[in-house]
Amino acid sequence: MNEKKLKNFLTNGFQGIKDDPEEEVAEEETFSEEEVPVSEERTDVTNEVFEERMDELSDNMMALRSQVEELRAGIAELKEDPPYPDMSPFVTTREQIKSLTTAIDRQNVEITNKALVSAMEQIATMREDFFKLCQGMRAKIDTMSAKDVLSSFEAYEVDMENILSDGGVFIGHFPYDSLNTIHQRIVDVVPTDDPEKNSMIAERLSDGYKLGNRVLLKEKVSVYKYIEPEVQEPAEEEAKAETEEETVCETISETVSDKPEESEKKNEETLEEEE
Repeated sequence: MNEKKLKNFLTNGFQGIKDDPEEEVAEEETFSEEEVPVSEERTDVTNEVFEERMDELSDNMMALRSQVEELRAGIAELKEDPPYPDMSPFVTTREQIKSLTTAIDRQNVEITNKALVSAMEQIATMREDFFKLCQGMRAKIDTMSAKDVLSSFEAYEVDMENILSDGGVFIGHFPYDSLNTIHQRIVDVVPTDDPEKNSMIAERLSDGYKLGNRVLLKEKVSVYKYIEPEVQEPAEEEAKAETEEETVCETISETVSDKPEESEKKNEETLEEEE
């Protein structure tokens, strides 16, 4: 007993000694959560789960490898026997494209040359007709009137229009309501107080001429130009108001000064009548 008491004092200080030996065994077997020993059964379970997962991964890797091999085999078959026909004979090469473009250029040159030749022929015939007209007018210069001369020259308007239209020239007004400097030329400016009409066409003064995408002669037009209304400054408005007030005061004073004279005249007239 004395040895037990001495050991208890050295280890735990002054504490009572438990007489029951079973309680001492129970206290010695209590461990913390960190110091709990891992049982052999638990380690066996974790090893089994790890082995199962490794087996699944190996199966998945084998399945992927088999799929990759199938894809490679399919690609090799497609390369050997393609499912689409060979279109190489129908593909145009650079040499074919060059020959095609040169042929198109030659065709365009021939067409333009034909149009140019026909236009020159028409101008030549018109020149000969003009000389004949002038000779006839010289012979009849004493008998022809100004109207006859004008009508004879107006006939050439139709000939010139036919020459231009046969050559592929567009004659007329271009379809632009607002100013387009590529197709139109400003001849006159019309002032306006409407801002929406700014740069809009006011009047078309001549036709435009266009060959394909090239403008031969621009259309002459007059264009609206917005001009802001003049805003009077407040000093000017006050001066105008003062001048108006002065004129009103002068007119009132004149009327007031004139009224007493009229009343005096009336009084004198009434006195004379009474006498």
